[in-house]
Amino acid sequence: MTKFGYTAKAEAEKRMEGTITADSIASAAQGLRATGLFPICIEPQSSAGKMPRVFERLGLKKFNTGKLAQFTDQFANLLDAGIPLERALRLLESQTASPLLKTALQEITESVFEGKSLAEALSAYPKIFSATYVSMIKVGQETGLLADMLRRLSKSLDEEYQLRSRLKAAMVYPAFLTLVGMGTVIVLMVWVIPKFSSFFTSLEHQLPLPTRIVISMSSTLAKIWPLVLFISLLIILSGIRLLKNKNVRFVFDRFCLRIPVVGNFIIKSQLLQLMRTLGILLWHGVNILNALNIAAETLSNKFIAAQVYQAQERVAIGEKLQDCFTDDRIFSSAVLSVIAIGQECGTMPQMLIRLGEQYEQQTQRQIKTLTSMIEPVMILLMGSIVGFVVVSMLMPIFKVSTLVH
Repeated sequence: MTKFGYTAKAEAEKRMEGTITADSIASAAQGLRATGLFPICIEPQSSAGKMPRVFERLGLKKFNTGKLAQFTDQFANLLDAGIPLERALRLLESQTASPLLKTALQEITESVFEGKSLAEALSAYPKIFSATYVSMIKVGQETGLLADMLRRLSKSLDEEYQLRSRLKAAMVYPAFLTLVGMGTVIVLMVWVIPKFSSFFTSLEHQLPLPTRIVISMSSTLAKIWPLVLFISLLIILSGIRLLKNKNVRFVFDRFCLRIPVVGNFIIKSQLLQLMRTLGILLWHGVNILNALNIAAETLSNKFIAAQVYQAQERVAIGEKLQDCFTDDRIFSSAVLSVIAIGQECGTMPQMLIRLGEQYEQQTQRQIKTLTSMIEPVMILLMGSIVGFVVVSMLMPIFKVSTLVH
């Protein structure tokens, strides 16, 4: 018997957390359902299992986009093969290795069997299936093209995952340089320099200004470095929580767009997501108002999302789409021209999808550009800091050596 930690819903939609002892996750889920609870997440209870739950509360843990893309592709393959929806869900449940997804699929299958739509069943698991994902599934069911929508969703998720993977890979080396540089400085300031400071202070001659600055910083840091570490972690965690506030996130996202180079990269990556989603939805016959609403939900930058929501309101009163995007920094004249041509020719879905592909290529080039810029800057910055500390320590030695000679 194993002890499992669970998160479940009661009848009144109230979330509950606790522990249950069972032979397996499946039997634990069955035991919870027997008590009238609706399992959301069941995990073996251990020290390793508690940390992800902390991350989840901080907003750091989300279901892997690559795994979701793989699941969606498998789902599309089963439906294309003519397998009924409920059986396809059970097959996917038996194949998945993720405990979280397996538990979710058990409940989703039961909900579908009870008569709920697939989109409604998926919406109970926002940590796995985003509001955009659910909306697009709903569109696929309503149009009778669920397998095709799943296929397009899978492709979109996979491209998003690949883009994020490239960005993470591009940031590995600069991050490594930063950690090594900061680690070197901390070791020098906290443990190495204090051993030399007593020797330097015993000298009868006045120490150079850079040396006095470094020794003063070192003595202070050596005394309070645990406090500095604690405050730094507190600031980081508080910042993460603070960004959950809609108003703070809006201001922060608007500020990010004004950062040179980085802002341009964010705009291109968000336009890539917007154009691709809009094109797919319009291709499947979704009206422009619903398409704009769903596409806005896919955007991680809340300032750009607000621009899309405003455009939706103006389209609702009869304005043309190309006239509704007013921020020149985000929506260039080239983008607006493509939208206008698409409306005139009746080929807007194809034009938007093609425009999304162009932005994907530009985003990939931008990643390479950012990497080529960040690496030398980080090397220069870390080298300058370490060099300053080392030279400051050598200056008194050179001075004493000169006086001796």
